[in-house]
Amino acid sequence: MQHRALVLVSCLALFGPVAACGDDTTEAEPPPRVPCEPGPATLAPAPVALALADSCGDRVALLPRVRVGGVWHGAGEDGPCALAADAVSCPAGSVGQVRVRLLGSVATVELEAALAADVEALGLTGALELEGATGWLSNGFQSWSQSGVVALGEPVSDAEVAQALAARGDDEVLREGHELSWQYTFVGAALPDGAPGATFFAGATSAARWKPWARAYRGAGLVVELTSGGAGEHVPVAAGQILAGEPFLLALGDGLEMAFAGWADALATRRATSAPPAEAGWNSWYELWDGVDETGVRANAALARALLEPRLAPGTPLRIVVDDGWEAAWGDWTPNAKFPSGLDGLAADLAADGFELGVWLAPLLAGAQSQVYAAHPDWFLPDATYKHPKHGTMHVLDVTNVDAAAHLSSVIGTIVGWGYGLLKIDFLFAGAFEGTRAEPVTGMQAYARALELVRAAAGESTILLAVGAPGVASFPHVDAWRVGADIAFENTGAAWPFLPSQARSIAAHWALCRATLCDADPVLLRTLPREEVETGGHIVALGGGALFLSDDLRVLPAERTTWGLDDERIGRALGGAPSTPLDPFPAVPPPTLTNVVVDIVTQKTTQLVPTRWRAPSGAGFALNVSDAPIVVGGVDVPAHAVRPLP
Repeated sequence: MQHRALVLVSCLALFGPVAACGDDTTEAEPPPRVPCEPGPATLAPAPVALALADSCGDRVALLPRVRVGGVWHGAGEDGPCALAADAVSCPAGSVGQVRVRLLGSVATVELEAALAADVEALGLTGALELEGATGWLSNGFQSWSQSGVVALGEPVSDAEVAQALAARGDDEVLREGHELSWQYTFVGAALPDGAPGATFFAGATSAARWKPWARAYRGAGLVVELTSGGAGEHVPVAAGQILAGEPFLLALGDGLEMAFAGWADALATRRATSAPPAEAGWNSWYELWDGVDETGVRANAALARALLEPRLAPGTPLRIVVDDGWEAAWGDWTPNAKFPSGLDGLAADLAADGFELGVWLAPLLAGAQSQVYAAHPDWFLPDATYKHPKHGTMHVLDVTNVDAAAHLSSVIGTIVGWGYGLLKIDFLFAGAFEGTRAEPVTGMQAYARALELVRAAAGESTILLAVGAPGVASFPHVDAWRVGADIAFENTGAAWPFLPSQARSIAAHWALCRATLCDADPVLLRTLPREEVETGGHIVALGGGALFLSDDLRVLPAERTTWGLDDERIGRALGGAPSTPLDPFPAVPPPTLTNVVVDIVTQKTTQLVPTRWRAPSGAGFALNVSDAPIVVGGVDVPAHAVRPLP
């Protein structure tokens, strides 16, 4: 059979016997492709498995398993699996029985323990038949992590998977992505018009105890693994107890957009009950860096008002965010000498001028030289740290320690009391590190505890913007999420390679921007050529969740203040809904993910980004991040540019 995902017609009928086929040499117009209608997930009796199939014959069959002592049990390896009334159950050696339950399209793996055990992971594994599949989405663990579609390849070694699961900080951010995908994935290929064909989608609907992940690769055929844990978790279970993994929503067939959006809509989110509007304003970080001072904030607030207020709907508030550089030290969250009025005095003055205020902090980290760490080392994890590329070793707050938890609550309450209605809480991924804590919880359980404490101390009306954060686990507690990596580095300034990186990240996460407000970082107006600034405005607008500036407006040339900020882009940026990539699979997926650093060094755009997009209004546009002009739908699109499509 020809590959349905690569050509428009096959000589095999999709329903029933083989139809009459014309001569392969005919020049007749091929008939339109018949979509592959999805079928329901079922617990199949023969062969026993959790199974999905679509109308085109694509199918997946999955069996449950459990890992104890570094060894997987179940999935038919310890004896035949059986179908019960509501589950597929497999013997797991002396460990007990492992089973998968199905509720609609959501599958959950459980272990019924026969003896006391230290469980490392629970998961599903099995064969995927998906004709013509060439790529799969590799999602990073947190906001900054490289994410995008990579080629289906041979399986990597267990050691490489273990290394990817254990990666922290920059090692994880600059991931190549061919080993695994955190939280969700989809598998498939592009049709000749770029649209996705039949696709397999799987996404964890929570990350409450385990770090969920997936991978797809070519073994004897295509293999899919969906796993809760294996990233350092150790969860004790007593004989007779039942232990569950994270639920995964599954879908197979045409309709990747619907499956991805449906999964995002099924997540537990604060937006379901509290939905603040997308915000506009100015953030100090991307030109003042940690040299920010009170004078610079006051001057830029006034200039940001003059630049933005005429372009915004009447009454739209302006948010001024004081980023990193105001604090005495990481962990010592009191103002330094550059803010002689204190952050409370600054907030009072700016609020009197009609501004709303925000402030940055990394509430779960403290520097090795900070006063709080020197005075209370027992408040921090003894066996897990984060190495900041500029500020060195950072210690991770143990929020299960009663005194440390009280300290976190006090810090948050104090800052909100100074008059800051938005907290940009950064480097949150460190709160999910596995380590020794006062209470024996997993990293994800500690992470949820930390965000619960921050929310309670901040109050319901304070906007929490999560940065460097795993999405699924954050959304029940926060109002907004940084959807990608930084839009510039201090040692590079504004540069083109950051924009394809941001666009690729939004393409990998767009449906999550339905679950929360996605902040795609500020539009940078300085340095870059006008076409690239204009494209940057479009890329920021893709997330639909914020519109901030971050240049030092005191030195920005006047002519640049009109670039990238037209009514259409501002409307999309503040509309509260994402744009949708229509061609998520590259024609030839890359073997691994490249990154900003590679592109800066090579001075070439190596990151592959979807070309066709649909705005929430329904309007289509083409995004060309490549270094050469292209033609999309009959429209000429220059390099590094965006053009509307008819």
